[in-house]
Amino acid sequence: MTPLSRRTFLHGVGATLGLPWLEAMASSTAAPTGGLPVCMAWVFAPNGVAGEFWTPEGEGREFKFNKTTAALEPVRDDVLMISNLAHHYARANGDGPGDHARCAATYLTAAQAKKTGGADIYLGESVDQVAARHIGRDTRMPSLELGLEPNQKNGRCDSGYSCAYVSNVSWRSPTQPSGKEISPRRAFERLFGGGADAPEVAERLERRQSVLDFVSGDAQRLRGQLGQTDRRKIDEYFQSVREVEKRIEKTVEMPPLEVPENGVPKEDPEGLGERMRLMYEVIALAFQTDATRVATYMLANAGTNRAYEAIGVRSGHHQITHDRGEEAAKQMQQIDAYLLDEFRQFVERLASIREGEGRLLDRCAIVYGSGIGDGRRHNHDRLPCVVAGQAGGAIATGRHLKLQGETPAANLFVSMLQAANAPVPAFGDSTGPLAGLRA
Repeated sequence: MTPLSRRTFLHGVGATLGLPWLEAMASSTAAPTGGLPVCMAWVFAPNGVAGEFWTPEGEGREFKFNKTTAALEPVRDDVLMISNLAHHYARANGDGPGDHARCAATYLTAAQAKKTGGADIYLGESVDQVAARHIGRDTRMPSLELGLEPNQKNGRCDSGYSCAYVSNVSWRSPTQPSGKEISPRRAFERLFGGGADAPEVAERLERRQSVLDFVSGDAQRLRGQLGQTDRRKIDEYFQSVREVEKRIEKTVEMPPLEVPENGVPKEDPEGLGERMRLMYEVIALAFQTDATRVATYMLANAGTNRAYEAIGVRSGHHQITHDRGEEAAKQMQQIDAYLLDEFRQFVERLASIREGEGRLLDRCAIVYGSGIGDGRRHNHDRLPCVVAGQAGGAIATGRHLKLQGETPAANLFVSMLQAANAPVPAFGDSTGPLAGLRA
C-alpha cells in the first residue's frame, strides 16, 4: 500500500482537516534526524511568581517540588525544572521604570525594548519567529499565536512603554509584533475552517454544524485505506475535535475578557478557565495534525490586574505584587499554582496522544515561564522556567537543572532551535547552547 503523506488533508466546503500521525504515514514522515519533527511552544505567565514557593529543593533527579511546583508532581518524569535563568535586557539598563513591559517584550526576544509610547517601537525578532522561518515552511501555518487578553497597539501602558510591548511576546521583526488570537473559536477555525472569514465558515457556524460533517466524504474514503489501528486512532481524533467544538459553542455567549488598566476587572470566573483550557487544546490539535510546529500562548498581558475569583482571589494580580504582606504572598501562590496546574493538564494531554511507539509529548519542547522572577521584587533573574517534553531526545526530563546565576535564557532558546534542526548558533544575548539539557 502506498504510504500516506504527512500533508494529507480532508477537504470539504469551508473546512480543511489535518490528520494525526498514522502508521500508514510511517515511511513518509521522517524528519532530518530520522524521527518525527520537533514541536515547540512558549507559555507566558504574567507578573512573575512568589519565589519562596516555586524553586525546588535539591538538584538532578532527587529534587523535591516546592509548594507551587508540586502541581507538576503527576508529570514529574516529563518536565525539566530550570533555575537561575536571567533576561538581562528586561532590566532597566538606564531606561527607568517599566519592568512589566520589558518582561513581556524580552521574554522571547532577549532584546532591549526601545522606551517609547509612540509608533516608533523597536525590539527584535522573537525566537518563535526564528523557528517559524526555519521549520514553519513545511506546515500549513508557520506559527500560532494565542492569548487570553486583547491586543493593545496604541498608547502607553507601563511607565512610558508602548502597549505593544505589554500585549505581545511574539515579534515578526523589531518593529512588528505578531499579534495574537484571543477567541478559541477563531483559533479553531484557523486550524480547520479553511479561512475563518470565509462565507462557508460563517454559514456553518450559524447552523452550528461540525467541521466533521463537511469532510465526511473524504473521511470515509480514507478509512477504506487504513488498517484497524489507524481507524481507531482516526475515530479518537474525530471525537476530540468534536468535543472541542462543543466546548467552544458553550463559550460563544460568554463576555470577552476585558481587563482595564486600573481596577479589578469583572469577568465570568468559569469562562476564564474554560478559555484557558480550550486554547491549550487548540495547540495540542495543531501539533497533533502538524498544522504548525511553533506556538506561543500568553495567559495574560504583562502587568495584568485580573482577579481569579474561581480560586477565591478577588484582588487584582498586579495589585497583589505590590503588597508585601503575608496574605498577598498567599494569594500570589494560589494564582501561580492555579496557572501551573492548568499547564500540567496540557502536558498530560500531549502525553495521552500516541504516535507509533511514542507520544506526541516526546517530540515537543514546551516552555512555561515569565520574564519576571519574583513578582514582588520585579527582578529579571532566577526566572521561573519549566520545560515539558524531550524534544525528540534533546532534553532529559525528570530533573531539576540548577544553573549558575545569570545564565542567559537565550541559551535555552538556542538549544531548542538546534533540537528542531534550525542551524542557529546564537540568539539575543546567548553565550551558546544551554549546558546540561541532555544530562
